[in-house]
Amino acid sequence: MNREKIDYKPLKMIDKVTITLSEFLGTAVLLFVACMGCVPNSQNELLPESAAIVSGLAVMITIFLFGHISGAHVNPLTSINAVIVGQISFKLLPFYLLAQLTGALSGYGMLKYVTPAYRLEYTEGNHGVCATVPHTDLTAAQALVAEIIFSLILSFANCSSWDPRNVDKADSMPLKFGFLVGTLIMAGGTYTGASMNPFKSFAPAAWNNDWERHWVYWVGPLTSAVAVPICYRMLVLKGKNCQIPIEDSLQ
Repeated sequence: MNREKIDYKPLKMIDKVTITLSEFLGTAVLLFVACMGCVPNSQNELLPESAAIVSGLAVMITIFLFGHISGAHVNPLTSINAVIVGQISFKLLPFYLLAQLTGALSGYGMLKYVTPAYRLEYTEGNHGVCATVPHTDLTAAQALVAEIIFSLILSFANCSSWDPRNVDKADSMPLKFGFLVGTLIMAGGTYTGASMNPFKSFAPAAWNNDWERHWVYWVGPLTSAVAVPICYRMLVLKGKNCQIPIEDSLQ
């Protein structure tokens, strides 16, 4: 539904709590399940494709569980996209970001709690399980550009999913985004890990105190998070807003 100006309806406190809890649980589930796919087995073996496949399925599960409640952003990139194209109001952004940050830390912390210590000791390059670190052969600039490109694709997919012309295709969104994220991680995992999510990179870095070239996973995704929806709104939506905003759907 196109609108020249969205009249955001004020949300009740219970609605804000619902959105916050949904994003917290969604992000925790994402980190717990996706990062579990990065834990090596008892023989210290890990299939290269397993992390990508599990991450894609984790995204699919998260959207299926929480998409109808808060949109299942579980990523500050997606929430910033949503603000710029008019899917949520700017006033809701702090609730999303706080829930995602705490959810990411909690989900990864729970993974460390339920996983035997020896299973966490073996990691390539002495980095923590699920840590996203650029390949040693890449310069900082190369890693940054790669992460920008991965995030650009995800941001464009977000904007497309909110486009009024896609309003009748929402049922398949969990599957579509699961395949999208899984494909990007499978393709770009050996480059930067294809994080596309600052909080998904922050949680392992914080828990393991490993900050090697960590800034790449903030600058890259956030650059695309702002640039893509601005271009999409100007060139594709031609200045109009996206579908019915979250505020209206909760009324």
